Amino acid sequence: MQTQSYSTVKQRMRHEIIIRKSRFIGDVFHVTSEEEALSRLQDVRTEFPDASHHCYAYAVRQESLVQRFSDDGEPSGTAGMPILQVINSRELQNVLVVVTRYFGGIKLGAGGLVRAYTRTAAEVLDEAGTVCMVLSSRGIISIDYAQVGPVEYFLRQNGVHIVDTEYRDKVNMTVVTSMKWDDFCGMLNEVCNGRLECTRLSPVFHAWE
Repeated sequence: MQTQSYSTVKQRMRHEIIIRKSRFIGDVFHVTSEEEALSRLQDVRTEFPDASHHCYAYAVRQESLVQRFSDDGEPSGTAGMPILQVINSRELQNVLVVVTRYFGGIKLGAGGLVRAYTRTAAEVLDEAGTVCMVLSSRGIISIDYAQVGPVEYFLRQNGVHIVDTEYRDKVNMTVVTSMKWDDFCGMLNEVCNGRLECTRLSPVFHAWE
């Protein structure tokens, strides 16, 4: 059974801290697949090719929840797992956190590394913020041009998100709503006096304020 909602990061963010001359650069991304997570990881590696380490963790909801992490050369258990633990403690999904380190010449020890990677991950996630993604109804409504004004007013009043609008022989609006699709179409049918077509599409995850 597909999950009905999940929490993820609100925005792409970067945050940097210095600990005993080592530079820790935290990057966070919203991702929807392992392939996207690995692509964003490669982007960071390309941007900082001379860094000492690119440690990361991600949690991606596909058929099931997939979690991966890497210490990328740091002592085992001191980087990737601490990052993943921060992600899990906040119950986040579809998120990638990369912590890039430039070694400053002073060894931090295992405990120091765990604290450094944990702190960097936590602080960059704080700055990115979180949002709840809800599985929502999606479809296309087709209306006459004369109905555009009343329909757009109805959509605004009910918090319906307009994804796309096509102007052809009729006006076709692709919309996402937090209402059940049949209930939504029933209410809209009254606004349009029955002169509309509703086509249900597959539901999508959407962030509702």
